Amino acid sequence: MSVPNWRAIALDTKNYNQEWRIQAAFHLENQPDDEAVHILGKGLKTDPSPIVRHEFAFSLGETAHPKIAAPYLMEAVEHDPNIFVRHEAVLALATLGKEEFISFIARFINDPEPEMAESAQIALQRIKQTGH
Repeated sequence: MSVPNWRAIALDTKNYNQEWRIQAAFHLENQPDDEAVHILGKGLKTDPSPIVRHEFAFSLGETAHPKIAAPYLMEAVEHDPNIFVRHEAVLALATLGKEEFISFIARFINDPEPEMAESAQIALQRIKQTGH
């Protein structure tokens, strides 16, 4: 059996359903070269499914590539129309663990959406615990 081309599957909304694209995200987080991280970022920006975008955000946090992943995640925190995606993007920034993200995350502590305010609090605690 051949290995699926996860890089192609991740962004192919015509030929692959949500579950395939989510599985692709999980495979790409385990192959975190620059190209894989950019594919995850593009999926976070373009996938029509909030559930899939949520998983792309999670996977970006797991890549350990903050320089590439952070801009995609920050854009999602600020602009994604779905609270579920924004919540996961802010937590993914914390998973990347860079202290330089603290000021960005802190902007959401008093967010009018309680889910974002609570996510920001958790994210700040996570970064402080990892101490990168």
